[in-house]
Amino acid sequence: MGQEYKVSGHVKQTDGAEVAFANILLYKVSDTSFVKGAASDENGVFYFDNVIHNQYLIRASYIGNYSGYKLVDVNSDLIVDTLFIDSTGQELNEVVVVSKKPTLEQKVDRLVFNIENTALSDSDIWDVLKSTPTVFVKNDGITVKGEGGVQIMINDKKVNLPPEDILNLLSGTSAKGVQSIEVITTPPAKYDAEGGTLINIKMKKNLIAGYNGAVYNRYSQGVFPRQMLGTSHYFKGRQLEASFNYSYTQNKILTNYTDITNFIEDAQITDTWTSDLEVIYRSKKHNTSAFFDYALDDNNTLSFSSIGTFTPSYLTRDFSDTKIQNANNGDTSGFLTLNYAKFEAINAAFYLDYVHKFNDLGSKLGVNSHFTYYDYDKNQALETDFYDGDGATVGENDFSTFNQQQTKLFSVQVDYSSPIGENANFESGIKYALIDSESYIAQEGFDRDQEGIEPTEDGTFFYDEEILAGYASFDANWNNWTMKSGLRAEYTETQGDFSNSTDKIQNHYLELFPTLFLQFNPNRKHRFGASYKRSIIRPSYNKINPFQVFQSNNSVVEGNVNLQPSFKNSVIMSYTYNRDYTFELFYRYHRNVMRLLTFQDNESKLLRFITDNTDRELAYGLDFIYRKEISNSWDTYFLSSYYYGTERFTDILSLQTLDQGLWTLLLQFNNNFTLLEDRSLTASLNYSYVSPIVIGNSRQEYYNEWGISLKKNIWGKKGTITMGLTDIFKQFKLKNTRKYGNQDNISIYRPNGRIFSLGFRYNFGNMKIRDNYKSKETDERDRL
Repeated sequence: MGQEYKVSGHVKQTDGAEVAFANILLYKVSDTSFVKGAASDENGVFYFDNVIHNQYLIRASYIGNYSGYKLVDVNSDLIVDTLFIDSTGQELNEVVVVSKKPTLEQKVDRLVFNIENTALSDSDIWDVLKSTPTVFVKNDGITVKGEGGVQIMINDKKVNLPPEDILNLLSGTSAKGVQSIEVITTPPAKYDAEGGTLINIKMKKNLIAGYNGAVYNRYSQGVFPRQMLGTSHYFKGRQLEASFNYSYTQNKILTNYTDITNFIEDAQITDTWTSDLEVIYRSKKHNTSAFFDYALDDNNTLSFSSIGTFTPSYLTRDFSDTKIQNANNGDTSGFLTLNYAKFEAINAAFYLDYVHKFNDLGSKLGVNSHFTYYDYDKNQALETDFYDGDGATVGENDFSTFNQQQTKLFSVQVDYSSPIGENANFESGIKYALIDSESYIAQEGFDRDQEGIEPTEDGTFFYDEEILAGYASFDANWNNWTMKSGLRAEYTETQGDFSNSTDKIQNHYLELFPTLFLQFNPNRKHRFGASYKRSIIRPSYNKINPFQVFQSNNSVVEGNVNLQPSFKNSVIMSYTYNRDYTFELFYRYHRNVMRLLTFQDNESKLLRFITDNTDRELAYGLDFIYRKEISNSWDTYFLSSYYYGTERFTDILSLQTLDQGLWTLLLQFNNNFTLLEDRSLTASLNYSYVSPIVIGNSRQEYYNEWGISLKKNIWGKKGTITMGLTDIFKQFKLKNTRKYGNQDNISIYRPNGRIFSLGFRYNFGNMKIRDNYKSKETDERDRL
């Protein structure tokens, strides 16, 4: 049990000539997951060391030509039959060895999207996410097949930032260092129970000692221009690996909103308010990261990492014109609001890791400690002028708000893993996390005799949270079965104190989170799977903050100190035929879902955007997935998801409980092309469509979007030129309606989605090195 063997063999062309420097890949038969890679020597000989007993597939490739797959059963040292590659030859001035992974791989618990050889690899990471199969990005939020609560990870560490900071970080970071995007639908117990589906961004690592670097620039043009400039540096020595990455982004972005509200009294419409809002964002942002891995000896490694984002300037100018039409006499009046806001922030994270290997069989102990410091200041000034039916100014109301927040996060985690016999593995660990947050707000100049919103009194909000977690997991392979199972327990204590309230916020709870994944492969053409996952979503720190963000004199976004955590249960049953056709039946039950709900206050004539818990979300349906490498130059992916989704919520004014449900269709169609004889030109063409869907107390109408990207390697791959165009036909907009009881309003979101981008990257140094991007984040940072 646990014995390891050597597998060797020969690679030849069909004419009998040995093939030097061919790529040989070893896959598990059970789930076609990649195990190892090797290259043949000058005589066409290859070998794999340390191969455990199992059934494998072996395949050789060389300059776009492939051998057939060979099935081997490894239970002793083995010499496999010769692998033959098509003898069609090409005369080359030099030999460039490239191992091309399949663009899409379906593994036991995740879908892997390999972007290295696609046109997306020279865009930014945010654009890559928008083109990742099963991932939908709308209104700068991320869902997977219509399911929210998605968590972002980089190299298995969560990116715990506020949503706007996640957007800035990923849109300001080149995807050149990304190896793949993993969409993990059933996360193992090792990962925190926070969220449901995980998106893991896997970065490349150095393979050969030496130094290399790169500089890159990306220009984008919508209504306004955007710019990203960056540099990356990597070094690998005998004991030390280090990397440093820096990027600077400067953006100017236009977004338009329209809110139409029919205010109601005694079941009759009294006024119709139409507010057209134009928002212009201007931002400057610096992203830095530094990583140092030092091998103390063969069994002990010490790592230090630091990630920092500095936003010296984030300015918004909101101009809205709200027209008020009286339903009885048709008279029109209104008000103009000019809203200036300035945002500054520092977000710095530091990590210290230690890993000890007990033996060559794979047993190891890891210790990780983490500290984050997050500090931001936001100042806002509103100037409102009221006008009558003749357009004459009849009043004004100007005021300013000042908001500060400081959050400190600390965590320490210990993990132990060990193989059990030949085909099983056990893993367990504990974690402690502490969060300390303090916020302050002040207002000046508000005229309380004027109608409209009433700002919060000056106040301070303190919030502390402690989490203690432990987990154990087990995975095994036997015959044609694969199993992953685990149980995670998390104990949470929260305390909040708002100076304007006598009520203290106190909460404590212990919850269990089981996971289970089973897969059965009776043969190479059929695969059956089943999974179950329970997860939690805790309130983010900005959502539980009671302070307000003003959009106009009669429109406000409000936090909610009474938010409760939500719990989600997901079940998936799947069948895959010939690795290309997959059918999935799924069921999802989500209790206490946190939604940004829109309510109209008919008495005070206010439009309030409030984050609150809805009673529950229920969804069930069928997914169909088709993925195929149609040729050596074209691979495609198609997703169709048809499901019934319903939400139950309580109207905050009438306290009436309501149910809303719809059958929804999601479509996604991705194509990747590799062109020219030297395969130096790649292209991606993507399409997505979402039919009407229920979200919270809103019905969102359908939307669709096309996107294209191109990449051309030049100067022997030292240079890369990229071009892209998103929302080609300018079709993307979101329209949400709420019509029930005493609610009758519409919100329309129209971003500047059609963006043309042009990028250039130059690589220098030892180009045999693969990039060594790494990044580490922890769990609680996503709720800042």
